[in-house]
Amino acid sequence: MHAKALLFASELRSALGSVLYGAVLLTAIAGCAAAPVIAPVAGKPAFTIAAQAAATEASAAQTASHLAKPAPLRRDGGFVAVLLPGKSKAMRPAVDAIKAGVLAAANGNADQLVVKVFDTDDVPADVFEQFQQLSQQGAVAVIGPLTKPSINYLADIGDFDIPVIALNSFDEKTLRRAQLYSFSLSIEQEAQQIAKQMFAEGLRMPLVLQGDSPLSGRMVQGFVDSWKEANGTQPTIFNLKDARSQAQALRAQLKDGEHDSVFFAANSRQTRISRPFVGNERPVYATSQISPGPLSRTARVDMAGIHYLEAPWILNPLNSDYALLNRSRSKSNDVERLFALGVDAWKLATLLSKKEEINFDGLSGGISLGSGGLIVRELTLNTFSATEESTPVVPSP
Repeated sequence: MHAKALLFASELRSALGSVLYGAVLLTAIAGCAAAPVIAPVAGKPAFTIAAQAAATEASAAQTASHLAKPAPLRRDGGFVAVLLPGKSKAMRPAVDAIKAGVLAAANGNADQLVVKVFDTDDVPADVFEQFQQLSQQGAVAVIGPLTKPSINYLADIGDFDIPVIALNSFDEKTLRRAQLYSFSLSIEQEAQQIAKQMFAEGLRMPLVLQGDSPLSGRMVQGFVDSWKEANGTQPTIFNLKDARSQAQALRAQLKDGEHDSVFFAANSRQTRISRPFVGNERPVYATSQISPGPLSRTARVDMAGIHYLEAPWILNPLNSDYALLNRSRSKSNDVERLFALGVDAWKLATLLSKKEEINFDGLSGGISLGSGGLIVRELTLNTFSATEESTPVVPSP
């Protein structure tokens, strides 16, 4: 039973990771998110959800069938349309988490735009057909689509007379269009932010430790691109194919004193195995990939001292301002990041529909508008400790 549970957790993370970090396809999985749990960490609020005194009636732990019900349309205004592949079994865990975030943010806000959910499959032509009807039905903004094929299909032939917040990253095939925005949990953005943070701290000779997954390769590319822009040099890359057998080579690489810092472009497992061989002589950095959820004390000891990026929603689960969202948290940080993405997507939709400035502290990070329709997320730099409590790091000016 334990082995099956571990296998399911791995499959869930693989499927969610494809949506979280911008891949085109999702791995088929069965089931839903882990059982609810609330982590015992409190902190400063990221932003206050505009809600009236009557708290939200719907819990984020509601069933998928309830989440799919559209909110009633206000007679005196339009609505925010949520266009996600809820009919796709493979994508359902990710879709349900995003929906939960959108509806939790919108629920109870009588003076704000309400939400109508439109479940689709993952066929681009079908998504486009549904999209064409939304503006005529009174939509003032659209949250979705989710997959890159659907986003690119819409970008090629769609008519964007209202803002559309695509929940995935653009690629080289995506036609940039006015009112088409990219809002995702991009792993490349995280790696770029880490590179800028390290450079701002005066570090100049990082060693990049690359894991054995395609996602690790994308982390490396994001870091390298940002580092070259900031420093004009190519950082050294060390491949972590088998950390234990490579321990001697890794130590030798660090022993000569050439490197003043280390960046782990790897997942939690590979980072935990390799971390003891890196030592504590230089600062160590990573992305949110090293924090999949609650870890054992042994794992936390192994990774103690690593500076990594994380969403405020994950770092501050007991924030009193989050109570209005009425969320029972899952054990998966991937699921919770998607929930936070949904909350912030609703905030974005309301601001864009009113043509207001995009610059706020969201649950998924500090949100601002970049170039080419890119919505930028600035995450919080945190430090792993051997205990559950970690203290966010104040970025260098």
